[in-house]
Amino acid sequence: MTARVTFTLAATALAASFLSGCSSGGSSHASPLPATTTKPPVTACHRPHAAGLFPQSFTFQGTARTYLLYVPAAYNARSAAPVVFDFHGYGSNARQQFLYSNFRPEADRDGFLIVAPNGQGSPRHFNLTGEPGLQNDVQMVVALRDHIEATFCVDTRRVDSTGMSDGGGMTSLLACEMYTRFAAFAPVTAVAYRPSCSDDHPIAIAAFSGTADTVVPFEGGRVNCCGHPTIAAAPATMSAWAAHNRCDPRYHDRRIGTDVRERTWSGCEPGSAPVFYIIDGGGHTWPGSIALPGLGKTTQTIDATARIWRFFQVHPLR
Repeated sequence: MTARVTFTLAATALAASFLSGCSSGGSSHASPLPATTTKPPVTACHRPHAAGLFPQSFTFQGTARTYLLYVPAAYNARSAAPVVFDFHGYGSNARQQFLYSNFRPEADRDGFLIVAPNGQGSPRHFNLTGEPGLQNDVQMVVALRDHIEATFCVDTRRVDSTGMSDGGGMTSLLACEMYTRFAAFAPVTAVAYRPSCSDDHPIAIAAFSGTADTVVPFEGGRVNCCGHPTIAAAPATMSAWAAHNRCDPRYHDRRIGTDVRERTWSGCEPGSAPVFYIIDGGGHTWPGSIALPGLGKTTQTIDATARIWRFFQVHPLR
């Protein structure tokens, strides 16, 4: 099996169990996007921290909120580090998402922090719609970002967001509402655009969707979990993001292998051309990760994690 990481049977069973709901890396595949060679800026701060994976908590509006933090050995207490926020799917948790997306090899190589927040409620999820009795998760994430900045030397122009399923919805919401605090966005299996995204600020966004996703339908409609909300078709949503960024409405599809199309737009505001990876026959899965047959096909043609990080590298906050 080609996968980004070889899991023990226990870890594989864990990932499979959490993915039985709506929630949610293989050899690296070269991305068409060029990697930046810019070194992290040296800052005046000095905030050392041990390397490793740490369960953490902080108090938000009187409530303890938890998250998983990964600090690579390459973290330099005197250099500003990028940060990747990685949001789990409905019914999942931070540790499971950390295993499934597996940004660790990229973080170890390039020295960025990984922050994987936990949602709330039961089943655990992120509050995307103003549910009564739950905290505002956009405000929580902003508070957590401030907390991370106070704890580490952070490159404030390179704080990014990604996530699986419900976490893709959370990433889409941050793209709409917190584009001055986050640089780039990469939702996987669920991408959204709302009228509240109508601000003129261009948004750097890359998304991944499978045409045979039985949980979040590619062509839109009723989501088969999570309270059964309705969602717009993924192609229409990405076209809306392209229009938001003042791109030419015509797109170009480039075939990658036999089962992946890379859709791009031209004429966009500088640094904001969206990228949409369409996995033909793909399921409700993270491309390049471990196969989870109960949720459909997992392509190994592309490595979503590697492509997301490459996209983040070339899209600092403007």
